[in-house]
This record gives sequence, structure tokens and C-alpha cells, in this order.
Amino acid sequence: MTDDHDTRAAPVLQHRTKAEAVYEHLREQIVNGTYAPGRRITLAELSAEIGLSNMPIREAMLRLEREGLLVSEPHKGMRVVPLSLRDAREIFEIRCELEGLAAWRACRAGDAGLADDLEALNARFAAAHAAADFTGLGAANWAFHRRILQAAASAQLARALEDVWTGSQRYRLGYQLIPGRAAHTIAEHAAIIAAIRAGDPEAARAAARAHIQRAGEELAVTVANTPET
Repeated sequence: MTDDHDTRAAPVLQHRTKAEAVYEHLREQIVNGTYAPGRRITLAELSAEIGLSNMPIREAMLRLEREGLLVSEPHKGMRVVPLSLRDAREIFEIRCELEGLAAWRACRAGDAGLADDLEALNARFAAAHAAADFTGLGAANWAFHRRILQAAASAQLARALEDVWTGSQRYRLGYQLIPGRAAHTIAEHAAIIAAIRAGDPEAARAAARAHIQRAGEELAVTVANTPET
């Protein structure tokens, strides 16, 4: 009985593993801009590209549709959801205030290793920029901001900011579409680090707000100038 159950379960587990892997792959291609906003993608196209059967790919696409990253088009497959200028502006306005507060709290907390950790993460970001590694850029950037949030030591702020970060993942492709955004980020991160090293909470807040505000402004220009397909 046990052996029969294990034999039947194995293909199911294998399918779930494949579907999860496809989901992670497709989601990354969307959020880092490789699959551009408005791009149409079909099951057959993805099956040929990834080298898997339709079933795990269909499951992954439906999951991405539920998350609002893909939209179904009758008889045409699915399309990467176009960027919304209004949503982008709202998200970055909220991030501006919350990340300013996080930097202020983090600076006041007196975390002895914070500035050094942020320096290392900014160096990692710079290395990814030099290598045109857009996935690496996103990972280093989120690690930088999460380290600040960790030092801020506020469960309430963490819940609010994590929700906003989830919404703003869709706009991470700014590094790929906006000329100069990654270089600006390196300099803006450095200003935040300098304020934290100086032990100046208000300067840390101002630097964090300026960073998010500029990122939002540059992204808004790109979104506004992106034609719908």
C-alpha cells in the first residue's frame, strides 16, 4: 500500500516543482523587464522557450494572471500587463514617506553594523550594474532597503512597507528601461549611508525620501512615454 502511494505521488510532486520553477522564472522575466510591458506571450511560445510541457506553464501563467502581472486576451494568449502611471505615482509617494521613516528609525537605533552592511550591499549593486545584471540589481537593491527596515525594528512599519514593496516589484524594471537610474541609485544609496554614519536621523530621512522621490519621478516619465501595445 505504501509503495503504491509513493509511486503515484511522485509525478504530482514533480509537476508542482516544475510549475513553481516556471512561475519563478516567468515572474522574474516580467519584473526585471525582460518581458516588456504589453508583450504578448503564448503557451506554445513559452513551452518552446523553456522546454517543458504545457501543463506546468499554464499553471504558472494562471498564477501570474491572479497576481495581476498577466492579463488574458481571448484567442491571443496572455499579455504582460502595461504599467500604470497613476499606480506608479501612488506607490512611490507612499514609499517615499515610509522609507524616510524607516531610515530615520534605523539611524536612531544605533545598529553598529548597519552602515558597513549597507556599504557592502551598495557595492554589490554597483557590481551588478557594471555587469548589466538586472536580476542582481533588483536583489541587491531590495537587500539594501530591507537591511534598513530590519534596523528600524518596527513590526508595524515592516507590515506596511512590505505591502508597498510587493506592489512596487512590478516597477523594478526601471533599471532596464530608464537610462542612468542604476547609477543614480548608487549615489543616492551612498547619501543614505553617509547620513547614517554621521548619526543624523533627519538627514537619513531626507536622503531616503529624495532617493525614492527621484526614482518615482524617473519611472513616471518612462511609463508616460511607453506606448500601449
